[in-house]
Amino acid sequence: MKTHRIIVLFAALVASVAIVRADFYTKFGALYDNPGDLKVDSAAGFRASLKSNLGYAGSVGYRFSFLRTELELQYFKDSLNGGVNASNSVLVTSGDYKQYSGFVNAYLDAPSFFGVAPYVGAGLGMARINLDDLNARQGATDVVQMSGIGKAYSSQVMLGLQFNVLENTTVNAGYRFQRKQGFDSRNYASDLRQNVSLGTDKIFELGIAWQF
Repeated sequence: MKTHRIIVLFAALVASVAIVRADFYTKFGALYDNPGDLKVDSAAGFRASLKSNLGYAGSVGYRFSFLRTELELQYFKDSLNGGVNASNSVLVTSGDYKQYSGFVNAYLDAPSFFGVAPYVGAGLGMARINLDDLNARQGATDVVQMSGIGKAYSSQVMLGLQFNVLENTTVNAGYRFQRKQGFDSRNYASDLRQNVSLGTDKIFELGIAWQF
């Protein structure tokens, strides 16, 4: 008897998954970014912290059953917040960089209870990094001078909660961990191409999605 009950419950679960309405959706998100350190692979061993900042994201996706896939675009602008060299001597820093990222994301949505549903997701993409007069100086000597564009492969994982506020409208609150690979850029202070690496970004997200 217990076996039959389990089979019936499993069949009901499969049926409930099958009848979930599939829809296209569009989503907009505000992102609060706590970025990792920026490092330049050079003899000086330059490392700089970055200021926390706001960013934006927009995506178009398709929801089917408890799975979602989407294409997402992100924008951030980060500024240097002080830097040190390999011996931890403080350097005078200036400049900022902009990053434009594109991701292909996949999500798994848990069943909704009282209009609230947890989700987890992961994404892969590419970031376009625009260095804007990045400069670090020790005394009268320029250690780093960088301007230009670099490209870096990116990945992210996401988790959070969704809230159904209207029939076709959902808001979400979540957390992301985002990682970018290093890229090469010319350091005009040494006239060499050097690797620039970025730490793991920890991002809090508030978003709203409309199904259509």
